Amino acid sequence: MSKGDILLVHGAFAGGWVFEKLRGELSRRGWKTHAPDLPYHGSDFAGQAPHPDLHRQGVEDYRRFLEAEIARLMQGSGRPPVLVGHSLGGLLTQQLAARNLARAAVLLAPVAAWGTLPHSMAEIGGAVGLLLKVGNLRGKALPPDYQLAEQYSMDRIPPALRRDSFARLVPESGRAIFETLTWWLDWHAASHVSAHRVQVPMLVLAGSDDKVTPAPTCRAVARQYPGRAVFREIPELSHFIFGEPKEDEVNAMVGDWIDTHVPPA
Repeated sequence: MSKGDILLVHGAFAGGWVFEKLRGELSRRGWKTHAPDLPYHGSDFAGQAPHPDLHRQGVEDYRRFLEAEIARLMQGSGRPPVLVGHSLGGLLTQQLAARNLARAAVLLAPVAAWGTLPHSMAEIGGAVGLLLKVGNLRGKALPPDYQLAEQYSMDRIPPALRRDSFARLVPESGRAIFETLTWWLDWHAASHVSAHRVQVPMLVLAGSDDKVTPAPTCRAVARQYPGRAVFREIPELSHFIFGEPKEDEVNAMVGDWIDTHVPPA
C-alpha cells in the first residue's frame, strides 16, 4: 500500500526526467511519485525550437498548471501531496504550500521569493550578465546555453554526463526568468510568496558550491518559515544536483526527512 503521493517539480530549462533517481529512492520507500513536465517542457522539446506559446508562460501559469495536477491527485486521495521542488520548482512549491496544497515541502536549491535580496556577487553577476547578453527577457524564449550551464549550474557534473544531461534541456520562457531572476523589475511581483500562510513542515537543502541559489540565499528562504523549515547545507554540492557525485546523498536525505515528518496517508 502506498504511503501517499509526492509531486516533484522541476526547475527552469529542465523536465520531470531530472527526478529519475529520486523517484526510485522514494518509490522504494513506499511513496507514489509524480513528476510532470511544466508546459512546453516535455522531452520532445529538447534540441528543438521553442514552442510558439512558451514565451507567454510566467510563474503564475506554471503554478496554475501544478494546481490542476494537485487537484487531480486529491480527487483520488482526498489529501494534498508532499511537494519536492528544485530551483524554480522550489519557488513554485513555496507558492503552492502557501495555498494549503502541500502536506509537507522539500526545497532543493530553491529560487527565493520576490523581495529576497541576493547574497553573493555570483547571483548579481548572473542576473546582470543575462540582461546584458539577452536584453529584455519578456517576450522571448531562451535556449539552453552550455557555457552558462557549465560555469554556473552543472559545474560539479562529470563532463561526459554533463553533455548528456545538457542535451536533454529545453528552452525556457524569458518571462518566467524575468519574474524570478530580476524580480525587482517585476512590479506585478509574480514570484511573491505569502510565507505566513505556510503551515507545513519544510526542508530546505542547499549546496555549498551553488552559484545560482547560494547557500546563504537558501538559508534566507528557510528563515521565512520560522518553526516550520529546517535548513541543511551540503558540502561540495552545486546547483543542478542531478548527476552530481552527491546526488545519492541528497536523495537519501530527502527520503529520510519525508519518512520522519510525513505520516503515511
